[in-house]
Amino acid sequence: MHSRILMLFWRKKLLLFATCLLFLVALWFWGFLYTTHVSDGGKIVSVKELMMGGGGGASHRESLLQRLGFYEEDEEGGPAAGVRFVKPTGSLAMRNKGKFYNEWEAILQDRDEGPHSARQEVKRKTAEELRAAAEKQNHYEHELKKMGVPVIAGLGPGGHPPPVQRLVHLDLKGAPPKISYLKRLMPIMKTLGATGILLEYEDMFPYSGPLASIAAKNAYSKDDVQEILQTAFALGLTVIPLVQTFGHLEFVLKLQEFQHLREVDDAPQALCPSQNSSMVLLEELLDQVIECHTPPHNVNLLHKEDLAKLTPKLTHIHIGCDEVFQIAQCNRCKNRLKDTLFLDHVYNVVTMIHKKWPHLKVIIWDDMLRHISLETLQASGIGKLVEPMIWVYAEDIYKFIQSSTWDKYSTVFSTAWTASAFKGAHGEALLLPPVRRHLENTLRWLVVMQGEGTRFSNGLQGLALTGWQRYDHFAILCELLPTSLPSLAVCLSTASRGYFDVNPKTNAILSSLTCPEPTSERHAWIELHKDSMLSTFSRCMFPGSVIYRFVLRLMTLMTEAKEYIDEVKQKRGWLTDYNIRHNFTSGTRVDDLLGDDYRLLNSITNLARNAASSLADVYDHWTSGEFIEQRIYPILAELKNLERIGEGLKKRKTWPQRPLPYLKPFEALGIDEKT
Repeated sequence: MHSRILMLFWRKKLLLFATCLLFLVALWFWGFLYTTHVSDGGKIVSVKELMMGGGGGASHRESLLQRLGFYEEDEEGGPAAGVRFVKPTGSLAMRNKGKFYNEWEAILQDRDEGPHSARQEVKRKTAEELRAAAEKQNHYEHELKKMGVPVIAGLGPGGHPPPVQRLVHLDLKGAPPKISYLKRLMPIMKTLGATGILLEYEDMFPYSGPLASIAAKNAYSKDDVQEILQTAFALGLTVIPLVQTFGHLEFVLKLQEFQHLREVDDAPQALCPSQNSSMVLLEELLDQVIECHTPPHNVNLLHKEDLAKLTPKLTHIHIGCDEVFQIAQCNRCKNRLKDTLFLDHVYNVVTMIHKKWPHLKVIIWDDMLRHISLETLQASGIGKLVEPMIWVYAEDIYKFIQSSTWDKYSTVFSTAWTASAFKGAHGEALLLPPVRRHLENTLRWLVVMQGEGTRFSNGLQGLALTGWQRYDHFAILCELLPTSLPSLAVCLSTASRGYFDVNPKTNAILSSLTCPEPTSERHAWIELHKDSMLSTFSRCMFPGSVIYRFVLRLMTLMTEAKEYIDEVKQKRGWLTDYNIRHNFTSGTRVDDLLGDDYRLLNSITNLARNAASSLADVYDHWTSGEFIEQRIYPILAELKNLERIGEGLKKRKTWPQRPLPYLKPFEALGIDEKT
């Protein structure tokens, strides 16, 4: 009895629960329909469409939902002002299920396929590209650090294009190479990316007539100059001659016949611009050089012999004008302002050139312009006359050319050139160039050119890689050209790409210098931090590599000899100047100390004997003799003198009692002790 009552109770309870559950499901479905379609100004718009601002597929969705029976249209056939929901019937849903199932799935997936998703995809791809680029740049910079190459922000593969013009400066006022060597060198320059040569002859040009005395005894002949020009033309290289016209005229003003043209009588560095004879001299200098570089007019292109005579078209002339140390000091000039005097002289020289060669563009070094005010430059009209070549050989370029100077230059000039250095910039007596410093200078210039080039209306023309052979006419030789070829290759290939290429197979350095391929991937193919002089290039077979290896050996012996001499004369106690002056020392100690002297003397003597033959492939006997006298003879003489002194000291067998008579420094030097 109780069990039946209990069963009846649970049946009613379950029925009530089922009824409530069915009601909740119906209520949820009704709410779903209401939140999926709302009225917006009389137009049926889905919630998604409101979120996306409408869309081209709205009418298609409304048509489908209407066919599914989710809303009715008014009598005019348009959507009702509000939404009149009708109760969906199972039979309608079943009839349309198969027909519209795919379209309904598309509506449900519309959120993933809309414009918002497309934008997200673009952002995702952009983020992936940026991430890949960052990873590539990080890998590139990691390789640079392994090689000891300076890492410069903003430089790398895929960056800015390289300078349009890449000139190699050849300074012939010291150690002028044989023409046969230059002809072997120019194809290498071309392979490394050079577009032209900046040729500074000084006294190596074959001046004639009233200027015959200016030419050096071993100056090139006119035929030699033509060979250089013809080789350049065959390689597609331009040639820009450089003729000094204000400062650095020592090669002219040192002579007695031109002494009267000096600005300062005891300094043959700068020309007096106020003398008429000065302009006569400059006109003759420029005439002879420009005429020699002007291509012949009577060439028959059908004749092979005439084709071989073709030379590059002369488009530019560089007139120097740097480092005019003496200006406005003579009686004629001292009452004039230095800036005005300088600008007037440049105006006169350029005007003289344009009278005969109006098509020529004139380049000058920029250093004398840096301190001149904007107003003075503009008033002079120099902006329409010349193109400045802005030179800095240090790593910090903005230290010497500040932003205000760039503003001034870009206001006055429509274009400009820049100049770095691959040798001859970090010491008057160096034997090998510090390659890492020169490379960083080149890299810094690439960044500066990218940033400052846009200031000029016609941009920057290009970069000249200077290679000075003397600091001036009276200085000794600095790094020889063959010993600087690795530095030139590193800097020129970098300038030609716009960045340093870490791949030895695509970087032209090794192939152009005929170097063996890297044998190990564990070590970088170039290590500037460990080998700043690039002695690893001693295995290469480039033109002049014999001289390169010879200089490396010479540097090793010179370092060893200097350390030895310093050791025995400053740090040991038996061969000092005091011992020598008083002839007071121990013979056995001297014997011990002279052991290394004999060895070094023998090694350097043998090196000196081989010097002439090592240099003969590139230089004449004048240059070989000068190099030996400047570099080898001094250390050889010092060792020989030490040997002679030591042998003399050993001859003494008895010595006086102490104390020894001491030297009175003032008396010995001829100085009055009381004054």
